[in-house]
Amino acid sequence: MSPRAVQRVLSGLSIDWWIAGGWALDREGTHPHKDVDVAVLRPDHEVLRDYLADWDLWIAYRGALRPWAGGSVGPPENTVWSRPTPGDEWHIDFKIEVVEGTEWVYRRDPAVRRRVSEIGVVVGGIPYLKPELARLYATGTAR
Repeated sequence: MSPRAVQRVLSGLSIDWWIAGGWALDREGTHPHKDVDVAVLRPDHEVLRDYLADWDLWIAYRGALRPWAGGSVGPPENTVWSRPTPGDEWHIDFKIEVVEGTEWVYRRDPAVRRRVSEIGVVVGGIPYLKPELARLYATGTAR
């Protein structure tokens, strides 16, 4: 999927979300991507289950998958793999982001924080995680 295709799928979703991962760093799609990472905030993530009720959703944690039949995901779990049907490739990898009050918290280093209102940028009508935050997950360091 492309970020534009994800936007079409999630256009009616009532919570904030951001394209994350490789697509947040390569918005033009100059490199191949096997799926699209989408960040959602932990306090809002259960809305996904209802919104994507007809999709095949699985919680991914420590190399194992289990169906997401409803309810909260983790912590420490923080990833939901999704696809339209069990016969499809994985399409969207939802990253469930830590929030404390009005701050997004980097799960690998809670000292790294940003106001939720400042973690994203909209480009061409599509919300993306800011590159410096997406890069944290790729490199483990802020710059």
